[in-house]
Amino acid sequence: MENLESPRRCKPARRIAWMLAASVLWLDAGAAELGAHWQASYPSLANGKAGEAAAVPIAGPSHLVTVVIPGANPQEALLRSGTRSVPAHVVGYDPVSRLGFLQVDGPSSPQAAAWLEDAGACLGKPLRAITPGGSSKCIATGWVKQVGGKILPLALLRVNFDQAVPLPGTPLVDSSGRVAAIVFQSSGSGGIGYAIPAEAVHRVRRDVAKGGNLVRGWLGLSLNAESPSPRVVRVLPDSPAAEAGILPADVLISIGARQVSDYADAANAFFYLVPGQETRVKVRRGSRLLEFQITPTRPRAE
Repeated sequence: MENLESPRRCKPARRIAWMLAASVLWLDAGAAELGAHWQASYPSLANGKAGEAAAVPIAGPSHLVTVVIPGANPQEALLRSGTRSVPAHVVGYDPVSRLGFLQVDGPSSPQAAAWLEDAGACLGKPLRAITPGGSSKCIATGWVKQVGGKILPLALLRVNFDQAVPLPGTPLVDSSGRVAAIVFQSSGSGGIGYAIPAEAVHRVRRDVAKGGNLVRGWLGLSLNAESPSPRVVRVLPDSPAAEAGILPADVLISIGARQVSDYADAANAFFYLVPGQETRVKVRRGSRLLEFQITPTRPRAE
């Protein structure tokens, strides 16, 4: 009679376990390769200061994204791979998110990195910060919508690091080695920092790759930042919102896939609007819930 617990049945299991372990090692090596060898240095502006940031490959070979610190010149950058200078030029810069995009000139192109489309699923889950010295553990604990009482133009991730907050631009990867976010800056409190989620990087890159600048979508709504609820206080005449039928005193419930509970949520949702790309807007009008399909335009000032 065949022994169903024989070692012959265990060999495939050992082989599978070895393959899984090898894949994890390969993943760690790939993640380390992601952030260890690319770094951008920016000279200072007048009365500013120079800055350095990690650079992360994005959207195929030759393109990288960094975070430019305040006071540095975003239009000039020196790119390094390890200790070697690499010819590159600035593709574009967005002053709202402080994201800078570089393109490598010549054959020293970085390998493409895998990115998440949305970092929301990573909240509360272990992440790794990939630095030249290796990887360190961190965890995204929530969203930051305002700092020092100032509403941010887009929500950032609050991240707890088990070491000092790494350089701006440092990639934070999930268990599969995909970039979930990149470090924005330290909070100034221990090992707590802020990070730009992957979806914000994709949103900015989309426009920068086309024309060098972020173009915000515009609905024509005004809200009161002091109000505890996202209540519309004004709808501009002939705006997309006015044409759709949104009225003053309507309370925003959601914009696209993003839920809106206060002014900061609305500001974050507005950041992701794309001109010409229809979006769904839900509002509460009295006791009724209403839904509108609205196509944002370019801001009138442009």
